[in-house]
Amino acid sequence: MRKMLVIAADQEKHGSAPGPHTLKREHEETLHKAFDAKLDVVIATPDEAKGHCADAEIVAAFPMRMPPLENVPRAKWLHSFSAGIDKILTPAVAESPVLLTNSSGIHATPIAEHIIGLILLFTREFPKTFRNQQHHVYEKSQTLREVRDSEILIVGLGEIGKETARLAKAFGAHVCAVSRSCKNKPDFVDRLEASDKLDQLLGDADFVVITLPHTEETHHLFDKKKFALMKSNAIIINIGRGGITHENDLIEALKAGEIAGAGLDVFETEPLPKESPLWDMEQVIITPHHSGLSHKYMDRAIDLLIENLHAYVKGKALPNLVDKQLGY
Repeated sequence: MRKMLVIAADQEKHGSAPGPHTLKREHEETLHKAFDAKLDVVIATPDEAKGHCADAEIVAAFPMRMPPLENVPRAKWLHSFSAGIDKILTPAVAESPVLLTNSSGIHATPIAEHIIGLILLFTREFPKTFRNQQHHVYEKSQTLREVRDSEILIVGLGEIGKETARLAKAFGAHVCAVSRSCKNKPDFVDRLEASDKLDQLLGDADFVVITLPHTEETHHLFDKKKFALMKSNAIIINIGRGGITHENDLIEALKAGEIAGAGLDVFETEPLPKESPLWDMEQVIITPHHSGLSHKYMDRAIDLLIENLHAYVKGKALPNLVDKQLGY
């Protein structure tokens, strides 16, 4: 029988504590119930998986757990439990006929809420208030701002970008976005432009929110030239990938006051090195690449895997198929 191998390091049946990436018993039961008649569904730890790689037709795993292509010679489809597939899309995978899917779409809610949280931290100056609390300083700020009527530019209008735009609009912000296709403008986006208009829009934005994937085209998209186009009181927020911003240029722009601050969940090197100047900049808020995590992560990830599996066994197009040339 055709084999599907699901590799999970954290499994409830093995005593793993509840967490964003924990595979629950109910997830296993759902997969077995839906596909045991069509596939040999094997759910294994990384060590156990080694004995199943040789004959697996489908492999689902987080990128760090995905076996190299040479170890799964019969694989026809690789599925990532992450939206990012940088570590999976090797030259060998890119050149092969093996299908590649990701979990794009499941992160929209937690990441959009994370972005709005960062925006509120800056507008209401919570970091400064928290620092004052630590030093028992009772001091009212005279420079607090509102999200309402602010200009928010969203760079990349995928599922995360759309949900961010919807929430930002609910706060009364003016929402502008750029996307590759520049099609199907949602009602909650006031202005949608093609990606080549980005430079023209940067000068009006109070917040620039990056929700792009990291590809050759987007690598170091935000460099000193882009920062120079932004307002001196603008904030940049990056939850895409660290390589989209030129980190040294960002640091210099912050030091020079070319931009007012940055909310960063991703970095060129992760973990962020202890010697990075970003750690000690008061106008920078750092979160450790966890904006996509929530208690519902694997619930959504398994639902999406099942949706793609139904299409696969019926010979239909996979909803989350990655374009290997574009890298997403």
